[in-house]
Amino acid sequence: MKKLIFVPTILVLIPMAIFAQLDISGDLTPSGMLRISDASLIDLPFRLGNIAVDYGYGDFELKTVTALETRWKDPEINADMFKLREAYLMWYPNFGEVKLGKMIHAWGAADANNPTDNISPYDYYYMFLTGTDRKQGSLSLAVKTYLSDFQIEVVTLPEFAANRFPLNEPDFPINIPIPEDARYFYPENEFEFGARVQYIMGIGDLSASYFKGNDRSFSPAGLKIDPISLALGGSPFISHLTYRETDVFGMDAVLFPGNWTLRGEFAYFRTTTPDIDYDMSKFIYDAEYLQSVVQVEYAFPNTVQLMAQFISNNTQKLETSMEMEMMLQDTSNHSFDPIRAQLLQTGVPEFSAGMGTPFALIADQVIILSSMVTLFDNSLELKGMFMVNLEQTGYMANIGSTYSIMEGVNLETTLGYFIGGDEEGNKFKQLEDFSNLNLGISYSF
Repeated sequence: MKKLIFVPTILVLIPMAIFAQLDISGDLTPSGMLRISDASLIDLPFRLGNIAVDYGYGDFELKTVTALETRWKDPEINADMFKLREAYLMWYPNFGEVKLGKMIHAWGAADANNPTDNISPYDYYYMFLTGTDRKQGSLSLAVKTYLSDFQIEVVTLPEFAANRFPLNEPDFPINIPIPEDARYFYPENEFEFGARVQYIMGIGDLSASYFKGNDRSFSPAGLKIDPISLALGGSPFISHLTYRETDVFGMDAVLFPGNWTLRGEFAYFRTTTPDIDYDMSKFIYDAEYLQSVVQVEYAFPNTVQLMAQFISNNTQKLETSMEMEMMLQDTSNHSFDPIRAQLLQTGVPEFSAGMGTPFALIADQVIILSSMVTLFDNSLELKGMFMVNLEQTGYMANIGSTYSIMEGVNLETTLGYFIGGDEEGNKFKQLEDFSNLNLGISYSF
């Protein structure tokens, strides 16, 4: 039976290998990030390069993107350096397109900060990059079809994929406090589903979307008594983390009136803590929050572009509660009175969004102003960005330049500077020591 299958498969693959079209492209992007305060090297992973291989035959394409990730200090030369970011098969039937495999999805109309773009998880090592450069691929099936002026896309994901956070990284600017012995509850129902309908108009387009899945960022699930630590006089609790179940309803639009570009994006999130069948004191969250982005751009005839963006994250409803372990519910056992008191004093941790724009990690209300100009027959590109936190004292300035030495070879320089206030938990204050100068060279082929 295996021979009956093997022989015709070989007979099909041989002509495909002969007549298929192979396209290889990529880039090398060595760069270094220096701390402004003392010129020390910020030792975080970076992508040294990417290579994309496209293999097409008739109505089919096989696409792969592989990145080489390393760091300057004590790099480990091993297979883990090679990150397969995407690898999927694409089919172009008469009704549209079908994609299957590991891929990065991008939804939404705004630039860089998209509250409706929640299918693919983020890689927070690259949170200050834009577009798909800061996202990770996940196994999925995507079907897109075109009906007159409508474009309909359906995406299903059989396996859960979470955001990648830099934990225990002394050079990462934002502290994510997670106990070393923390344990994770991953979703029992990993299947996720999303759909998007886009209407193409004469001066832009309008979209509506829905996604049902699990948070990409973890949240507190509860605390369990650790009898060994309790007997030794240490902390009596072991922290547990989970990923909430979330529904996302989104709308986005983009219009092009003259030299103006207007973009708007709104996402409504409804999230609940999953029913965890585990003997521990549980934290229950039932929340609804709204994220929005409004963006205005203007392009001058002399290659100058200006952009203003307002990003907002608002909690609309929040209900929290705590369920104690069975042994702690027994008030007749007074030996647990100190533990009950400590647990009640700790309370339910503060709620935080588990999906949406990554900038919700550092601020709830921000304004971003940016500009770009190209000079010398597009050989030099200058960019500037200024961010203001509207709720606490917080500013970020980012100035960059790209100079084309020759075709495919560019020198790139970026200066990032942060200023924060003395308010408790001010994220921009944590970012001050991350103010940096990034120097690099890129070669595209």
